[in-house]
Amino acid sequence: MIKKRNACLSLFVVFSILFITASCSNDNIFIPDVSDIEVGISTVRTEQIIQELDTNNIVNAIQALQDGTDSTFYSLYFEYILRLNVNQFKAEEQKKYMLGFLKDEGINRIFHEVDSVYQDFVPQEKAFEKAFQYLKYYFPKKATPKVYTYISEFSYQKFVFEPEPGIDGLAIGLDMYLGADYPYRKYVGNNENFSAYLTRRYDRDHLVSSVISALVEDMLGNAAPGENLLEKMIYHGKKLYILDKLLPQTPDHILMQYTEEQWEWVQNNEQEMWAFLFKEKLFYSTDINKINKLVNPSPTSSGMPSESPGRTANYLGWQITSAFMKRNPDMSLQDLINFEGSQEILEKSKFKPKRN
Repeated sequence: MIKKRNACLSLFVVFSILFITASCSNDNIFIPDVSDIEVGISTVRTEQIIQELDTNNIVNAIQALQDGTDSTFYSLYFEYILRLNVNQFKAEEQKKYMLGFLKDEGINRIFHEVDSVYQDFVPQEKAFEKAFQYLKYYFPKKATPKVYTYISEFSYQKFVFEPEPGIDGLAIGLDMYLGADYPYRKYVGNNENFSAYLTRRYDRDHLVSSVISALVEDMLGNAAPGENLLEKMIYHGKKLYILDKLLPQTPDHILMQYTEEQWEWVQNNEQEMWAFLFKEKLFYSTDINKINKLVNPSPTSSGMPSESPGRTANYLGWQITSAFMKRNPDMSLQDLINFEGSQEILEKSKFKPKRN
């Protein structure tokens, strides 16, 4: 299969020369056939399991989960999400806590609303299975991840853990994917994590890419807080490049967590964004106040027009990484993860922003 993306992957030499007039055309991007790769998928619907616990014997039911096949997840879930540390709470305290949780009107509302949106999780399972096929294609030694769903009372959207040695667990807080129109602010107040520019992507369309993005980030390792903008750009560029390989049929604006209009804006303003970063001497800046909105979620990018989205530097990092990989066709994705020289990636990419 061939995927077409309008991108410019041409020439950029050194920062002392800003850029030469660029011309771009559609690139044909190869997508491997993974239909014969068998991965299977295991999904544990823990929010349903929790709802069905035997309330007449709740302490033993909790202990059974702690001792069962998915003990690692439940240990994390009880302690860090429900705040029920079974090693410290006495049996009577556990009983009171869990019965209160299961009978709580607000909790039952969340259970009901999650069930109304995700009772049928098959579409998401199929999307995860396809992503895992690509994962096995590009990382043949990596075991197929295991998927867990849960509710978190709007506190944890996703996390990656190790349910057993060598296997990744992808944990998904389904109450954090109830849709852009869901009234989160009614229940969480003025929590900035539920600003409109963020909740716009708390939906079914973004669920799989959001979770796979967390897996890729885990594979890359966390970016060190002291890095300059260029290093952050390349880190996020690698993440987006690998994410695109694992979800090649997913629209680019979804991978970038942009609206279609925001995606069109960054594509039409590559050269202007690049010129801004150069003019403001931001490539090697470590001033978080200057570069935060260029790499982290935000309504817009500081210093750019109001219609610009946040994380524009990440978009440029993706284009640089794509250009670098195009010039190094024999490099595997694992090689890309291991390649540490951000400056070298930039120089060898010979990237030049496209000019409309």
